[in-house]
Amino acid sequence: MITLRRKSGGKTSLVLALFLVTSWSLITSCWSGVAVKESTTASSTQITDTDSIQNSLFGEDVVSLSAETAGLFSINNSNNYRYLPQLITVGWQLDEIGNEGWNRGNTEFLFSGMYAPVIHGPNPWFTGGLFGPRYNFIQEGWPVVPYLESRVGFMFTDATGAPNSQGQDFCFSFTVGTGVRIPVMQQLSVNLGILYQHISNGGLSEPDHENVGLDSIGPTLSVTWAF
Repeated sequence: MITLRRKSGGKTSLVLALFLVTSWSLITSCWSGVAVKESTTASSTQITDTDSIQNSLFGEDVVSLSAETAGLFSINNSNNYRYLPQLITVGWQLDEIGNEGWNRGNTEFLFSGMYAPVIHGPNPWFTGGLFGPRYNFIQEGWPVVPYLESRVGFMFTDATGAPNSQGQDFCFSFTVGTGVRIPVMQQLSVNLGILYQHISNGGLSEPDHENVGLDSIGPTLSVTWAF
C-alpha cells in the first residue's frame, strides 16, 4: 500500500509539472499576442534611455546567453540537501513586446544545461538539462523587468541508496522561478531571482529502491548578454 502510494505520487507530480509548463507556455503566448510597436513608434520622441535599453534587450527573435548560479536548500528532507546549481542558458524570444497594462511584455523560451555540486547531502552532484517558457513583464520607464518562468527536464546523479534520497541515477526535474532582470547597458543585464526545483525519478526505481522527491528553494544570480 505504501509503495503504491509513493509511485502514484511521483508520477502525479511529473504529470502536473508537464501540465503546468504547457499551460504556462500557452498563456504567455496569448498574453503577448498583441503588438504595441505602433504606439512605441508614435511616441518615439519621448523614448527614455531605459526604454532604449529595453528595446535592445527584448523583441522577436532576440537570442540571449546567460550564466547563472544558485544556492538551493531542501525542504522537509532529512538529508538537509544544500547544492549549488550552475546553469548555462540560451534564451529565444518568440515575439515582439505585446499588450498594454500590467501584462505588457513578451514570451521567451529557455534551454538550460545544469551542473550542481552538492555541498551537503548523500549525492555528490546533479547534472542535466531543462527547458521551458519565461514571460518578461516589460513596463515602459521601469528600471527593472520582472519575469516568471517554469522549466522541465531530466537529471543524472550518483545515487547512493541513502534514506530519503533518489532511488536511481536517472531522474526527472521541474523548476519554477521568478525575479527581476536589471538592464545594465545595451545588450547586458543582471538577473536576481528565486528558484524552486523538484527532482525525483517518478517511481521508476520502486519497489526495489525507495524514491523520495527532493524539493529545494533558494536565490539565483545571473548575467545575460542579448545578441
